[in-house]
Amino acid sequence: EEVEVRVLTLLRVLLKAEGGAEALAAASGVRALLGTVKARKAKSLTPALDALKLAVGHKVGAVNRAAIDLGAVQQLLEMLEQGAGLSYIDDVTAARVHAIEVIKTLAEDPDKGHQVSVVLESSPTWQSCKGQRHDLFISRGPQVELRIADAPDPQPAAAAAASGVGPEPGSGIARSVL
Repeated sequence: EEVEVRVLTLLRVLLKAEGGAEALAAASGVRALLGTVKARKAKSLTPALDALKLAVGHKVGAVNRAAIDLGAVQQLLEMLEQGAGLSYIDDVTAARVHAIEVIKTLAEDPDKGHQVSVVLESSPTWQSCKGQRHDLFISRGPQVELRIADAPDPQPAAAAAASGVGPEPGSGIARSVL
């Protein structure tokens, strides 16, 4: 499960990038995320829901249609119905918040949002969740941010220093030539 959590953390970083959601749709990533959500493992449920929230948040039609067609709404409603039965989940409150946000976003989908709304209107669980606001929600779990960057190339810095543009070597002060 630790490897699964690390993969989900990396996926979350990729989903923040431009084009990440499209790549997820093209790679059948929505199906994999929903499989992780369905398994409801203690450590991976919340990161999987967070990644799904990021994916549908881009409002890419292919991602949202795939989530709806694969039964995400029903699956998330079933999870919300479990309530206290999810107490074994790491940061269960964040998992619930992410699930509600995903459902709200899918309900706004221009192509299939009406289909989602019909399901939601008949759900007593949704009636108790739909008015909740989460704009000030802070997860109690650890906040992990993965940053990926290229190693600095010493050649451009040397070339910049020779041209008079860039940081003054050893000073930490930038200089420029006008």
